[in-house]
Amino acid sequence: MNADQLPDWLKQQAEDIVKSGRNVREEIAKVSSSVAGKFHQTKNGFADISRSVLDGAVAGAQQAFPGQSESVLREVVAGLAEGLAISANAVRLTLEESRGRGAQFAHEDLKKVAEDFREAGEHFKQAVHEATDKLGAQISAQSLSLADHAGHTLGSVRPAIDAAIKAACDDPSALGKETLQAGASATRQAAGVLFSELGKRLERAGDQLLKRSD
Repeated sequence: MNADQLPDWLKQQAEDIVKSGRNVREEIAKVSSSVAGKFHQTKNGFADISRSVLDGAVAGAQQAFPGQSESVLREVVAGLAEGLAISANAVRLTLEESRGRGAQFAHEDLKKVAEDFREAGEHFKQAVHEATDKLGAQISAQSLSLADHAGHTLGSVRPAIDAAIKAACDDPSALGKETLQAGASATRQAAGVLFSELGKRLERAGDQLLKRSD
């Protein structure tokens, strides 16, 4: 799937999940985290992923739950936050493991990851408000309520986001003597390798998430 196809695919996936009404939180978490390894294909990373998922979810809610969409959209918001946390933890673990074996990812990949998670954390609540505002003036209170819910939910996953940003920004020399020694002769990875490794880890995480919801 290329970058041009990703937004429409995400919207359709989210719309179908919401319309089905089954395991909404788990399914949204899986689909959002499953594409997080494609950070390099979107301008603003997980922030763009969130917007596409929310647009699809709102469309599905309008069709399946007209006038009564708040509860299912709360599950969508929670699923997005969980997907963000899964992705952030995957980034941190991937970077820690790579540095432990004396490998360093390309600077542009690390910079992209740090910027994307910073953007997602800063604008998550606003993205929810903008998407749910499309539900219409007659239920604008729901939109505000959902935006507040997004703010509270984001707070619960903020430590994972901050840890991912820190891991992407840390210089190996700041991580301890063993890592410093490894960093001196580190294997330099090509640009894009980080996203490939991240995608594999997230695929495993998504499978585990679905098993949990069965």
